[in-house]
Amino acid sequence: MKVFKKNILLIFFISLAFCIEDEKYSLIFGEHVIGEKYIQKHSEEISFTLPGIGYVEYVASSTSIIEFLGFEGDFLKFKATLTDVENNNIVNGIEILDQYAAAMEDKSCYLYVKSSGYDDEVHHVEPINKEDYYLHEAFEAAYMSVTPMHFRYPFGIVASDVAKGESWSFSLDSLKFYVNMGSPSSLISSKPTLTLKKVKEKRGRKIAYIDYVSDIALDLRIAVNFLGERRLITGYAAGVGGGKFKWDIEGTEHLSQKMVVNLSGDFEMEGEKIFMKVFMRTINKKVK
Repeated sequence: MKVFKKNILLIFFISLAFCIEDEKYSLIFGEHVIGEKYIQKHSEEISFTLPGIGYVEYVASSTSIIEFLGFEGDFLKFKATLTDVENNNIVNGIEILDQYAAAMEDKSCYLYVKSSGYDDEVHHVEPINKEDYYLHEAFEAAYMSVTPMHFRYPFGIVASDVAKGESWSFSLDSLKFYVNMGSPSSLISSKPTLTLKKVKEKRGRKIAYIDYVSDIALDLRIAVNFLGERRLITGYAAGVGGGKFKWDIEGTEHLSQKMVVNLSGDFEMEGEKIFMKVFMRTINKKVK
C-alpha cells in the first residue's frame, strides 16, 4: 500500500512538472486604459557608404511619452510627446546639423492606430498645435520608423497562447516608414520568426525573453544633405534582421528591445547606379 501511494505521488509530481513546462503565455497588449502613459527611451542608428561622398551615419535618440486618449472613429488615439531629443548626423566626417531636433523638444502630436484588424502600427500622425505643423514630417519620422511601434500585437496576432521554446511567424507587407527626418517615405516588408526562449520571475512578475529573426526587404528613399546640396538615393535592399525582447507578461508592456538589421542592394543617385550596404540598429527601453 505504501509503495502504491508513493507511485501515485511520483506520477502527480511528474504531471505537475509537465503542466508547468507547458504553461501558455499571452504576448499581446492588454486593453488600453484612458489616461494610461507609456514612457520609452529610444535610439536609432543607420549607416552606409556613398560613392563620391563617403561614410554616412544618422544617429537619433529621444524619450517618448505616449498617453492613451480613447477612440476616435475607427482609430485608437494617443498623445505623444518627445523629450531629450538628440541627433548626431555625420556625412564624410562632417557633422550635419538637424534643424528639427531642437524644435521637436517637448512638442506633442496625435498618433492614430487602427482599432481592429491586423494593422496595429501608427497609421498617421497629426500635430496638436497649428504652429507645429511644419514638424509634421519630423513627427512621422520619429513615430513611423523602420522598427514600427505596435499598439496591440507586438509579436503578431498569433502570440496569444505561447509556450516556452515555441516559435511562430507572421508577415508584414509594405509598411510605410521614414529613414530619417527630411527623407520621403520608404516601404518595408518582412516575415519575422520569434521564439519564446524563457520566462523568468523577477520581483513577483513574469518576464518573457523573446528572440527575433527575419528576412527583410526595403523599398528605400533616403535624402542626404551634404555641403548645401540635397541628394536623393532610391532603390531596393534585402537582408536579415535579428533582435531580442524583454516583455512584462502581467503588465503587458515592453521592458526592452534590441534589433540589428544588415541589408544590401542596388540604388540610384542622380542617375548613377550604385551598390550599397546598409546597417541599422534600434534600442528601446522602458523608463521606470
